[in-house]
Amino acid sequence: MLRCAYLDSPMPMTSKQLRTALKHLGLTQVGAAAKLGIAPRTMRYWVAGERRIPEPVAILLRTWLKEQT
Repeated sequence: MLRCAYLDSPMPMTSKQLRTALKHLGLTQVGAAAKLGIAPRTMRYWVAGERRIPEPVAILLRTWLKEQT
């Protein structure tokens, strides 16, 4: 896990991993935000690496990826 510069805890998912997950799931940033029940702006922050991706979101995305295969 990577360390986040502005937090002491490790990042559960990087912005690059998030972009890859969205691509494999066939989701746009807006579509993923809607599915997760968050604001599109929040997703943009995560994709840009400006905000830490919460661990529950990382777990959910990984679960969706596993279910897809």
